[in-house]
Amino acid sequence: MQAEGVEEMPVPSNFPKSKEAQEFSYQAINFSDGEHMKEGSWASGPAPDGLGEFTYVATPPDGVPMPPPTRPDSRFYGTTDMLNIVEKTAGAVQDRLKKE
Repeated sequence: MQAEGVEEMPVPSNFPKSKEAQEFSYQAINFSDGEHMKEGSWASGPAPDGLGEFTYVATPPDGVPMPPPTRPDSRFYGTTDMLNIVEKTAGAVQDRLKKE
């Protein structure tokens, strides 16, 4: 993924193998609505570490909960769920706390 400029290595190289869920180490499990994930080098072929082969899993296995959707900062939209005064106050507080 680094070679493709997608992101940094998601797991530190010093993470202990004994704590790794190795049955999933080389699986690309699709949690999204589309199938574009299968197009990346992380979904098929040899792993960069030379220890495994990537496989694509189109849907999460039974019992794996779908993560909840994220809620971006409401100020990115022209309309929000909040009253305007509440929205302005919440935005001001977030800005003061330097949080996104």
